[in-house]
Amino acid sequence: MMRQRLFLILSLLAIIASSFAGNSAHAEVPEPKGDIYVQDFAGVLSNQQKQELNGLGRKLEDQTKAQIAVLTVDSLDGSSPEEYALEAFRKYGLGDKELENGVLLLMAFEQNDADKSARIEVGYGLEGALPDGKVGRILDEYTMPYWKNGQPDEAIILTYKQLFKEVAAEYGLDETEDSNIGSGIPNESGSSEQDGGMAAWKKILIAAIVIVFIIIDMSFFGGTFTYMLLHILSSIARSGGRGGGGPRGGGGGSSGGGGASRGW
Repeated sequence: MMRQRLFLILSLLAIIASSFAGNSAHAEVPEPKGDIYVQDFAGVLSNQQKQELNGLGRKLEDQTKAQIAVLTVDSLDGSSPEEYALEAFRKYGLGDKELENGVLLLMAFEQNDADKSARIEVGYGLEGALPDGKVGRILDEYTMPYWKNGQPDEAIILTYKQLFKEVAAEYGLDETEDSNIGSGIPNESGSSEQDGGMAAWKKILIAAIVIVFIIIDMSFFGGTFTYMLLHILSSIARSGGRGGGGPRGGGGGSSGGGGASRGW
């Protein structure tokens, strides 16, 4: 009799424990790839669109330390948009660690249309600039209409740019610098056009200087400086040319659950 009671008690405890374990399980957020600003695991954006958003993301972070990221997934694996977005936000560490000024746009492309959902998660430091009501209006005006119309890529682009404008305004960025955010990557095409005419003669001049330097070094110093320069360049190449050119990750920021969600 005692054994039966003990068995029932242990069985009940096991059922309760497994229930809690199931409730606490989280969907696995994919590891980030490339620049943190665009994590398109659902394959919605073209390479050009990704490049455009990455350009905006880098520009904003360079000037404010804020980070805006978009994450698209095929499924939330049973999690709610709020749970998934919060977990992804904290895993990616969006925004500066001290300022906590990150923003995440999550879009889930479930098989069942009724389960499609979008969520904008806002870090602590930007909750004043992006309160829940304003974030909800951004979803209603820029995200959902285009998504429901079969244009999810446009929904992402327009929503990202609107978030960019709001964050830029919060930090008082010069509007003239950001006036071309609707047409592509900021301050990139103009500079290439201006420099294009001088590129050829600059290359010729640099090549001539290098050749003269090598001849003088070989003739008078036995190639000491040439070998030293080659060693430095080789070291830089092996290290991947660190110094801002590699993929950018999160800055260590966090969120407390502020934001808004929509579904259809």
